[in-house]
Order: sequence, then C-alpha cells, then structure tokens
Amino acid sequence: MIADNVYNQGDEIDKKVLSLYEVTQNLEQTIRKEYPNSFYLRAEISKLNLYKYSGHAYPELVEKKDGKIVAQIKAIIWQGNFNRINEKFINIVGQPLQDGILIVCKATFTYNSLYGLSLIISDIDPYITLGELEKERKECINKLNKENIFNLNSTLNLPILPQRLAIISVATSKGYSDFIQTLKENKHDYDFFYYLFPSLLQGDKAEKQMIDALDVIDCVKDFFDCVLIIRGGGGDIGLSCYNNYELCRKIATFSLPILTGIGHSTNETVAEMISYQNCITPTALANFILERFDGFYNNILGIEQRLIKSAYDVVDNQKKDISHLAKYLKINAYSIISQEKQKLVGQEKYLNAMNPMNLLNKGYSITLLNDKIVMSKNQVKSKDKIRTITKDGEFTSTVD
Repeated sequence: MIADNVYNQGDEIDKKVLSLYEVTQNLEQTIRKEYPNSFYLRAEISKLNLYKYSGHAYPELVEKKDGKIVAQIKAIIWQGNFNRINEKFINIVGQPLQDGILIVCKATFTYNSLYGLSLIISDIDPYITLGELEKERKECINKLNKENIFNLNSTLNLPILPQRLAIISVATSKGYSDFIQTLKENKHDYDFFYYLFPSLLQGDKAEKQMIDALDVIDCVKDFFDCVLIIRGGGGDIGLSCYNNYELCRKIATFSLPILTGIGHSTNETVAEMISYQNCITPTALANFILERFDGFYNNILGIEQRLIKSAYDVVDNQKKDISHLAKYLKINAYSIISQEKQKLVGQEKYLNAMNPMNLLNKGYSITLLNDKIVMSKNQVKSKDKIRTITKDGEFTSTVD
C-alpha cells in the first residue's frame, strides 16, 4: 500500500518517505473503513455560513465544555438538503436554522485527495433540538429553585410611577421601536427618561452581552427605577439564551426590578418567569407601564372629584343650616317682638294707671313739703309751708 522509498543523508538513520498522494489515499481508506455509512452527530452550530447565491451552507460545528470549545469541524449542507431541513425547522421549531443551536444531525465523512476531509450533513432532527432546549430550560429552573432565588426579583418594590427606565435592547430592533413609540404616544403626555444599554438579544454571545449590560446598569442603579429587556418576536431557538443559567441568575439576583417584553407566543423562557413582570410583547410592556400611570392619574382625578363633591355637599349643608337658622331666628324674632310689645302695652297701661293726673282729675290733690309728697299728718308741724297741687293749679299754705 505504501512504497518503501528510502531517504539517505549522511549518517542519519534511514527514513521512509511517503508521497502526498499515498498519504491522502491512506487517509481516504482509513476514513472509509471507520465511517463506511452515515452516522448521527451531536454538535452546536457556531456559524451557519449560508451562501444565498448558491443555497449551500457550510456550518462550523463545535463542542463546548464548561463554556470552552474542545472540538470543532466544518461541514457542508447542500442546497436541496438545506431547503428541506430549514423548512422542517420553521414548521416545527418556529424558526429557521441558525447560529448558536445544538443539533443532532445525520452525516457522512468523505475524503478526497484534492479537496480534503468533508462532513456532509444530510438531515437534522428538529425535535431533538427542541428537546435540548427544553432540557436546558428545566435544568436552569431546578438550579435557581435549589438556590432559593427563583422568585427573588419579583419580591422587589417597583415604584408606583416607574419613570426612569434602563433598557437592554438593540437600537434597530423593531420591538424597541414599538416600545418607544407606544410610550411616547400616551394620551396624557406622561414624560419618561430612558437610556439604552445596547446588547445582542440572541445567539451564543447574547448571554454575555446582556450580563455585561446589567453589570453596567448596576453601577448607575440609583438613576433608574427598573430595567427593561426588550426584543421583537422569535422562535424557541432564538430565545434559547434566555434559558441560560448565568443570565437568569443575574436577573434573579439583580438589585432593580427587571421587566421583560421579549415578544413571542411559545412557552415562557426562564428569564421571563423569574423577572418582576413579563409581558408577551414590547408594546404590551409599554402599556403595562402606562396603565400604572393611568391608574394613578385616575385615582388623583377621583380624589379631586370626591373633594369637590364633598365641598359642594358641605356648602349645601351649610346653606340649609343657615336657611333653617334664618327661619328660626325670624320666627323667634316675631315672637320676641310680639311678647315685648305686649309687655310695653302692659307697662303703658300701668304707667297710665299710675299717672298722678288721673287722681287729680278725680278731685284728689297732692300735698308737698319741701317737694316731697306728704303721706301723713305727722310729717308736718306748725308753721310749715306746704304746696298743694290740684287738677287746675297749685297753691301754698302755712300749717297752724
């Protein structure tokens, strides 16, 4: 199989020299012997490398251990197979084949003396990919529960009016755009302060970038009321980063309430489950915040209306009391006046009855001594001068 060519140089030991063709032929035979048929391979697609003009894909497959790549190889998916596989992923997983997903694929090794080693992928099972995602999801949930931090973020206090918002998203994301537009177009012109902390929202680098963004926010947390993670729609594969344990642990233990609007209709990711509040879309998240403001606004209006009504009620009651008092005073005034009038009439009659002229008119006279009425003869003595008043005049006389 291999020629026994001998290479001599000085006193060096004889060496066998193989031609390149012989080596490649040997490799081809070895690979054909070890991998005569197709086999199933578990790996992660690091990069899909889809060439749209040809329709072929040249994915880079890797295996990781403790977050580090321990093996990698390039593969080929021909156009016909790729279209079929991709359609299955869209129908079953809800998302096309893409970077950062774990797959089990049916593959064949080929080796060519000119083109080298090739790993040809003929099929990929989408159900296994879904199963791996669900497995990661459950493992993350179990870890967080074991550490007693699963519900930790939901125990924080969200201000009644969350006005200062730290947002983790992509500036060009439609979800982010929808959120901001909904927030700005509120009917009462509520004013918000928000700041974007850019981060990838899917793929194998998304977890680290979101964790880094949270670390930055933690340094300026006093300037914000809460953190919002906003992303547009996507299938389960694109959402796999939100089941990552390190990211979810960061969210669970974060010092500010974290609200999510990741935008999908499938099962909740762990990140959504452990957040303070999860909304199914970015628009729904904006409405959640606006509803808190509307609720507060309506409460204030209700209080204002109740105060106004109470004030009117008090005034009305006081008016009624004053009216009743006025009537009472009026009635009592008439009664008092009438009583006093009767008293005056009585006093007038009494005064008239006591008027000395009435006695004089009846023929009586009044005798005065030193301008004092003489009531008894014992009041006068001889030689006293007295004055006598009668009906038609008066005269003086001396007592004998």
